Amino acid sequence: MPERAILREHFNEMLQTVTAAAAEYDQLAAEATGSDRRDQLIRLTRDKYRYVELTGRLLEILDE
Repeated sequence: MPERAILREHFNEMLQTVTAAAAEYDQLAAEATGSDRRDQLIRLTRDKYRYVELTGRLLEILDE
C-alpha cells in the first residue's frame, strides 16, 4: 500500500475518532449543570473541533 494511502487511512480514522469525541463533549457541555464544568467542557469541545479542522487539512494536503 502506498505511503499516502496509509496516511490517508490513519488520518481518516483520526478524523472519525476526534469528531465523535467533539460531539460527545458538546453534548456533555449542553447537559452540564455547573458553570465551571460547562466552561471546561466547552473548552474541550473547542479544542477537539480544532483537531477536526487540522486533521481535515492534513487530508487535503495528502490530496494535493
